[in-house]
Amino acid sequence: MRVTPTDYRQGVSHPLIAAHRGANEFLPEHSLAAFRQAIVEGADAFEFDLRLTADGHLVLHHDRTVKRTSGAKGAVADLTLAQLRELDFSHQHPECSGNPEAERIPTLEDLLGLVVDSGKDLKLLIEAKHPSKFGPRLELRLWETLRRWPGLDFTVMSFSRAALKTWRGLDTDTPLVWIFEYPFRRPPEGVQILSSRVDYLESTPEFVERSHEAGYEVYTWTVNDPETARKVAALGVDLVVTDRPAAIRQTFAG
Repeated sequence: MRVTPTDYRQGVSHPLIAAHRGANEFLPEHSLAAFRQAIVEGADAFEFDLRLTADGHLVLHHDRTVKRTSGAKGAVADLTLAQLRELDFSHQHPECSGNPEAERIPTLEDLLGLVVDSGKDLKLLIEAKHPSKFGPRLELRLWETLRRWPGLDFTVMSFSRAALKTWRGLDTDTPLVWIFEYPFRRPPEGVQILSSRVDYLESTPEFVERSHEAGYEVYTWTVNDPETARKVAALGVDLVVTDRPAAIRQTFAG
């Protein structure tokens, strides 16, 4: 069963907490190690980015290239999964050297396996990264993959209106999240959730209430400090995305 704001607010007075690329304050972003840590820290959800490799695998990676995360050269879209698996994605975390779950780029199925094995009821916030030279093949591959993993609670997110339209053509039931930068414009058709940077909500505090009145949930990113967490919770946001799930959960518990 999918969790709605009404469902969880009956027993909890704070937003859901999503681990931003995993609990990545001290671990490589998008690594299985970071997502495993997010489970330990009590995250309600995982937020992550998807890209297609040159040979058609869905991998967890934010940037177009691997330079920042591995120190190597090349775009994810131009490398095969085997080539990506030769790189060390704990490049910025030398203390993680020797830990395969920190070093290796995960596929989507690697992460889904971790979720299922955990036995936790985790919400999955899947961002389809665009622009991509593969165009709608990214959404098609995602749809094909998720069909093999029934029962998971997931939403599909993107800045790209075209990507959301493509997904809605494949699947009419999955909740869709439109991630937007300012200025705010009319949401794409079929979207149920709006997501924006936290500074937009701070500068436009009426946005959350107006969005709820219009029938939308509101997510925000990236919330890493107690003061900001309390502020957006007071505004009534439905979910916060954070690099520090444990710290934000402790803030809400206080």
